[in-house]
Order: sequence, then structure tokens, then C-alpha cells
Amino acid sequence: MLTLYQAEWCPFSSAVRQVLTELDIGFVARQVEPWPDERGRLRDRAGSDEIPTLETEDGRFFSGTRAIFAFLHDFGPGAHAVGQRERFHEHLPARESDAAGHLIEYFRSTGELEATSSTEPELAEVVHVPETSRYELRLDGRLIGLAAYHRRGRRLAVTHTEVDPSCEGRGFGSRLVGEVLDDSRAQGLEVVPLCPFVAYYVQQHPEYADLLASGYRRG
Repeated sequence: MLTLYQAEWCPFSSAVRQVLTELDIGFVARQVEPWPDERGRLRDRAGSDEIPTLETEDGRFFSGTRAIFAFLHDFGPGAHAVGQRERFHEHLPARESDAAGHLIEYFRSTGELEATSSTEPELAEVVHVPETSRYELRLDGRLIGLAAYHRRGRRLAVTHTEVDPSCEGRGFGSRLVGEVLDDSRAQGLEVVPLCPFVAYYVQQHPEYADLLASGYRRG
């Protein structure tokens, strides 16, 4: 088992993880300190504070993408390498729109969304706000939900949806996603459901299946 010393914010670490995925190589990720001068433990172990650093089972260390890729070059591709690479390219809109950043902020609870006691999602209004690349779900002037997207040409990639916890299980999320899909149809767009909730919604409402980009249709 390989050990990857890395940080999630580091694009070089991300590139190495993708290559390991395509090669179908399992690894353990070890998080390092944010600043090089804080990485004394890594420096003592590997002789370098550079990330990413890859440690092999026999104790060899390769620091930086150039050295790591040179080491990995002789490994054969994994059984699903082509599919993994295709999915990597298909999810480019999510990376460009910083879907991960949106999800991290959701985890940290920025407090942007407001609670509601309403049980009637049909009373909520869905507003398209193109300058922020999102649809907002509003009720009585309060922001109770949102759907973030990235648009490229005639393709709309929905990267993230969320509603305030007080709205969960009441149909507000479905109301939001349904409006996004209806608006996409009206504009003649195809939809990339990078958000799992959107993919699930379409699965439960097959009348929207024709909106999905070809690589995301089932059957």
C-alpha cells in the first residue's frame, strides 16, 4: 500500500490522486501541515517538505509530481482507466465552478439559508440569479434553498443543491430541482446532474430523462 503525503487544497496532490485512480492503485492519504516550515515530521521522514510526496511499501520516497509520475509510469493502466479518465473530463464543469468549495462551505454552515415553518413548497418562489450562477428558492423573502450550476454553451451542470435543514423532507428540494429542469428545457439546454440529488430526482421523474447529457442517461 502506497502512502501519499498531501493536502486536499493542493492541485498537484489532486493530479496524483487521479493518476492513482486511473492505475487502480490503492493508497493511504496522510494530511500534512499547510506551510512547508511546519512540516518537520515529513521532512524528517522523507528528506523533503514538498507535497505531494509518495512513499512506497519498501520505504522509498518520491517528492513532487515529476518524480511521482516517473515512478508510476511503468505501472499498467487499471481495468477502468478509460472510464475513470472520461469521468474526469465530464466533471470538469464541477471543478471550474468550485463545487467542492460550495460543499465545504455547506459543511461549515455559513448561515446563508434561513429556516421556515411552512409545509407548502408550492408557495416558495424559484428565482434564477445568473450573475451568481445559481437558482434561489425563496419564501416570504427568505432564502431557504439554492441550486448552483456551471454553464458552458448549451450544457448546464448542476453542481450542488441544498435547502435549509428546516425544509428537508417537505418537498422543497424537489420543487427547486423541478423548476431548474423546467427552465433548462425551456432554454433548450442539456443537463449534467453532478449533484446526486438532481440525479436521484430525474431517476424518480423519468419525464426529465431526455434532458440529461448522453453520458448521464441510464439504460
